Amino acid sequence: MFDPERLLGQMLGGSLGDAFGGKRGKRKRSAFSTGSLGGKATLGVGLLGVAMAAWEHYSQNTGNRATTVPPGGAPAAATPMPPPPPSGSAMPPPPPAAAPTTRAMPVLDDRQQSVVLLIRAMIAAANADGHIDATERESILGRARDSGLDADTLAFLDAELAKPQTLQQVVANGTPALAADIYAASALAITVDTEAEKQWLDMLSYGLRLDPAVRADIDARIAAPQ
Repeated sequence: MFDPERLLGQMLGGSLGDAFGGKRGKRKRSAFSTGSLGGKATLGVGLLGVAMAAWEHYSQNTGNRATTVPPGGAPAAATPMPPPPPSGSAMPPPPPAAAPTTRAMPVLDDRQQSVVLLIRAMIAAANADGHIDATERESILGRARDSGLDADTLAFLDAELAKPQTLQQVVANGTPALAADIYAASALAITVDTEAEKQWLDMLSYGLRLDPAVRADIDARIAAPQ
C-alpha cells in the first residue's frame, strides 16, 4: 500500500543513501545523504518537522510494524466458464484486448496529500540542474527497493523520478500553510553549489510568497554545522 510518509521519512532520514551525491563528481550534503538527521531535526518546520520525528519513531519501532493487508480483501471467486455454443454455430469473435493498466494513485487524506507535495518538491529540487539521469534514477530505486518500500510506493517514486515536477507545478500546488515546509524540503534535498540551483530556490521562495525572514531562518538552520 502506498506509504508517502514512510517514503518522505527515508528521504529525510538518509535511508536512500547519498543517491544524489555524485552528480558531475561533486558530493552533495543533502537530505538524501547517509547518516542521521543530526541538526536538521531541529529545523522543526510544521509538517516537515513532524515527518522527521515520525520517521525516527518508525525506524526505532520498525520491527513492531504490523503487516498491512492489501485493499480489496479476499480474492473474488472465479467466474464460471460459459457453456459451449450449440453444435454447428459459429464461434463468437474474441473479446477485444484489455488496455494496459497503470497504478492509480490511491485516495489520500489531507496529510498524505501534503506529504506527497513535499516529496515532489524534493525531487524537483534535485532535478533543478537537470541531472537526474537514468543511472542515478536506477541507483535511487535500487536503494529504495533494498530499504523495503512496497511496490506501490516504489512505482510512485519511479514515476516521479522519470518526470519530476516543474518549478511552476510545485508552486501551483503549494499553499500558504505549506510554503515553509515546501521550501525547507527543497533546500534539504540539495547543496546549493550551482547557479541553477540557487535560482531555483530563489524562484521557489518568490513563487510561494515565503516571508524573507522565514526563508533566512530556514537557510541558516540548514547551513548550521551538523
